[in-house]
Amino acid sequence: MNEPDPTAPAGKAPRRRRSLRRRGQKLLLDLMGRQESPERVAAAVGLGVGIGLSPFIGFHFIMAIVLAYLFRLSRLDTVLGSLAGNPWTLPPFFAVGYRVGRALLGYGPVRVPPLQWERILHEDFWVAFRGPGFGPRLASFLVGTTLLAVVIALAVYWATLAGLRLYHRRHPRIAARAARRRERAAGSLSESTERPSPPTPPDRVH
Repeated sequence: MNEPDPTAPAGKAPRRRRSLRRRGQKLLLDLMGRQESPERVAAAVGLGVGIGLSPFIGFHFIMAIVLAYLFRLSRLDTVLGSLAGNPWTLPPFFAVGYRVGRALLGYGPVRVPPLQWERILHEDFWVAFRGPGFGPRLASFLVGTTLLAVVIALAVYWATLAGLRLYHRRHPRIAARAARRRERAAGSLSESTERPSPPTPPDRVH
């Protein structure tokens, strides 16, 4: 009876890892919209990140869909970018934004005392937020978090754009394939808009 070769699984493991890596790269490229230009993909991701970090809690998903539609960007890329705002990232981000807004508006810690941002998902946090000094607290929160969200969104845009351009330079076949898809999509759109409408039949005379 032949014994199994102990080296066989070790040889298959690297091939399996390479296959999974290729599948992961293909999935990532599909999600990032391969037929979209790098500028549009980066704009969609940056917009999504800015929305996800914005102070409008509870409306991030709706804002991502609506703004992506208005700017004609990929809704999937925008929604994926908005996932940057989550229960693990928002508390420290809001804490920093609150301090930035308080400093920009000139509010001292006596007039606008600090908050326990680690309790943001609990009711007692919002009870303290609505307490004395609600107006300055709200202004500090909105100004600081909005400013930081815009700055981070711009940084994500430039970083994503640089990464996509670098990837296209290293993989020219994928870049050429994406360019051909964009040309086909633009050609089909122009044909549909230039196609003449059927003539209307003349009115019958009774």
